[in-house]
Amino acid sequence: MVLWKGIGIMKNGILAIIGLCVWGGLLMLQGTPKVSEEIAADVVQTLHPQAEVENVTDTTVGSDRAYRVAYYEGGKAGVVAVSENGQLMH
Repeated sequence: MVLWKGIGIMKNGILAIIGLCVWGGLLMLQGTPKVSEEIAADVVQTLHPQAEVENVTDTTVGSDRAYRVAYYEGGKAGVVAVSENGQLMH
């Protein structure tokens, strides 16, 4: 009886691994969406809820393409660069 229980657990583990591999493959085929001007502005708005986004410009930081978002919050101006892969570059 214990042997059958062990086989069942092993079978479930193998099926879970296969499912994760299929899911990962589908995500790779679908691709990751790139950051757009609108998404970059939304990121800044999420980080600074009281801020007013003034300007979004397409630029490069080093060799990476990024969006520079200028915002105004509580009497202070700020600028954040959001790269195409979603990283923040202050």
